[in-house]
Amino acid sequence: MTPRRRFTPLLAASLLLNVFLLGSIGGGLYHWRNQQALVEPIHPLGLRQALAGLPEARRHELRQALRQSRVDNQNLLAARREARQAVVQRLREPRLDREALDRDLSKAREADGALRAQVDTLLADFAGNLAPDERQTLAQSVYSRDE
Repeated sequence: MTPRRRFTPLLAASLLLNVFLLGSIGGGLYHWRNQQALVEPIHPLGLRQALAGLPEARRHELRQALRQSRVDNQNLLAARREARQAVVQRLREPRLDREALDRDLSKAREADGALRAQVDTLLADFAGNLAPDERQTLAQSVYSRDE
């Protein structure tokens, strides 16, 4: 066997490996450079976007108000958590008790509604202290999904 024939399969394998490595490096670089696009939320609306659109001082105020609201509403949060756990437990039971499941779902909806009402009240109070242009930014960020 000539030396050229002996090294042809090794050369082909080396060429394939190099092409694979170059493709992997290129793909990794592409994903690394475009990492920010992967981190952004699918629906860029809501409180996080509202915070991003406001000046730093107002962002701090709203964050503080939301934190205080979380502390103040621990009983509602606990009720919501318990209601959701009860729903999950009912669904895991071997025999479904539809009436009990409906009651637990109703409790979960009530707790969610109460928490939503608290957050909406907080946002309304916060919006009362904003300048008109800041209020416009807040409205677009929080409620634009409904249009």
